[in-house]
Amino acid sequence: MTVLLNLHPIVAEQTGDPQSVNVRDGMTVDGVLAILGVDATRAGFVLVNGQRVPYDTVLHDGDTLFVMPFLGGG
Repeated sequence: MTVLLNLHPIVAEQTGDPQSVNVRDGMTVDGVLAILGVDATRAGFVLVNGQRVPYDTVLHDGDTLFVMPFLGGG
């Protein structure tokens, strides 16, 4: 199945900015993060189809995954 990716520019810079990833059925958000080489403890938060979800959420064909890193500042 294909999961579409919408990555924050910081994450895209680290991963090469892929637009999608082909994964097996039943793949979870944290599984896709692992494939991309994104440390889940540094991922900040993720959205699937515009909704904030936990990392163990099972993805479906055509879902859009947005990954936002923790950002600092002040």
